[in-house]
Amino acid sequence: MRFFIRLNVSSFLYAMFPFAVLELMANVYRISRVTGWELSHVNKLILAFCVAGITVSNIAFPKLIRHWLDGRKASYFSLILWFPYFVILVSILVSWLPITEPADQPNPVTGLIAMAALALYPFYLGILHLFGTTAKNMDR
Repeated sequence: MRFFIRLNVSSFLYAMFPFAVLELMANVYRISRVTGWELSHVNKLILAFCVAGITVSNIAFPKLIRHWLDGRKASYFSLILWFPYFVILVSILVSWLPITEPADQPNPVTGLIAMAALALYPFYLGILHLFGTTAKNMDR
């Protein structure tokens, strides 16, 4: 039971990264309008957030797998379990903060970028899981 809870919490954490990145990308105009910053400044901040997030996740996810999920092969289930959490997070945000101004609509290309990112994210997680489980097996 303990592993099941840890697996679901780690899957939720895995869903938080693409959720934050994609929502920041989709809400560039809203962030610019609310804060009063220029679009170039908002885009630079989002890029910095993405680079920092990738750097932190490259370090933290294998450690999480190794220590918290005990490097088990069953931790590969989180490669599938993160997606329902992502859908729940997006549904909550869309219902709580709907786009009311037409000027805040994201560019059409943002949807293509989101689809590509969501299609590649399980492979990224799979590589990180591979590092997390093999490092645990090498420690034994």
